[in-house]
Amino acid sequence: MPGHFLIFTSPIAVILCCCAALIDITSGASVEEYKLLQSTLLTNYSTSVRPLLDQDDTVFVYSGFYLAGINEVDAVNQRLITTGFLELSWDDEFLQWDEDEFDIQTLYFKQKDIWTPDVVLKNGITTFEELGGEFYYLQVTSDGRVTWLPFQVLESKCFIDITYFPFDDQKCSITFHSWSFSKDEVNVTLFVDDPSPVDSYNYVENSVWGIVSTDAFASPEIEAESEVTFILHLRRKPLYFIVNLISPIVLLGVVRLLVFVIPADAGEKMSFAMAVFLSFAVFLSIISMHLPTNSEKTSLLGVYIVVQMIIGVGTIVISSFQLRLHHRKSERKVGVFFRGVVKVERFLRCTTCNESRKVSGEKNVEVSLHDDDNGIINWTDVSSAIDFVSFWTMLVFEITAMTIIIATLIGGYDLIG
Repeated sequence: MPGHFLIFTSPIAVILCCCAALIDITSGASVEEYKLLQSTLLTNYSTSVRPLLDQDDTVFVYSGFYLAGINEVDAVNQRLITTGFLELSWDDEFLQWDEDEFDIQTLYFKQKDIWTPDVVLKNGITTFEELGGEFYYLQVTSDGRVTWLPFQVLESKCFIDITYFPFDDQKCSITFHSWSFSKDEVNVTLFVDDPSPVDSYNYVENSVWGIVSTDAFASPEIEAESEVTFILHLRRKPLYFIVNLISPIVLLGVVRLLVFVIPADAGEKMSFAMAVFLSFAVFLSIISMHLPTNSEKTSLLGVYIVVQMIIGVGTIVISSFQLRLHHRKSERKVGVFFRGVVKVERFLRCTTCNESRKVSGEKNVEVSLHDDDNGIINWTDVSSAIDFVSFWTMLVFEITAMTIIIATLIGGYDLIG
């Protein structure tokens, strides 16, 4: 019986032992023990002293950046507004304890209660202040490893290259700097063997800008300043500007050619030419609103509109002289130059071309101009010829300018990308 009793009771004993061990493992420290450990660690603790037993050593602050969103890329004021937080980690030799003795692995301290590196946004625009705030808690493990996650809206400077607007890429940097300490005292650097120093945290896609790539680097060892820089390679999404800006500009260039189609007697020729010219001026002002005041870089799209305005001025000048010639008295003789313009117009139209064929083995076509010297050319013919020649000349200019600007923008877009 005793043997059988031991056989039946041994499984129960094993279960009881396991339960006791589990209770012992899950039973953490009490609130009093937490308070005692915190007060013990903070006794004689100074937030003004670097957390090193040997003050000749260097505090290494490892950092990474988590991007939550790109709020705005302000091209006019050349600034980048982002939301995200830094992950900063360092060893505090004054905040270490025996985990086995206290049965506590992690403690949390407010930012104002322990030492933190005076990290600031170096290329900020608005305020120059330390990261974080009094309500932030820092995590501290038993080996003295401190982790700080200050979450902020960052406004940093960003040089905007407007050359290929709106098919442009921008590289913006966000630089964090230890303001008071030299690199020998506090070395702000990147996490070792971190393949992605810029990561995302609940990232919200921007409707105008997309992220092509990210990068980061710490200041070289030879420099005295301790800082780390995170780089965002951004690419503009051009669909909005294609639909609302580029397409109307191209269509206006086509519509302007109709100035030379409208008859001179219609009375709307000059007003139509002026309306198109002023429309280009309006679009130039719209583009200027989206671009910074910059003499070093010039937008190719702005140059294209200026060229269009120059062509528009030429159109107005030609139309003005054409209308004056159209209303000249018929008694005035048509000069040699204007007769030449009419000849060119009739040659291009082939309305007065005489065709003669000679058969000598093969059929050849010989085209000769009719001798207009004996024909009648009036000022109405001159006006019509000016319209015809100007239409095709401006069409060639329009196609050439459009081809050059599109090829340059797309070529630059592919080169940057």
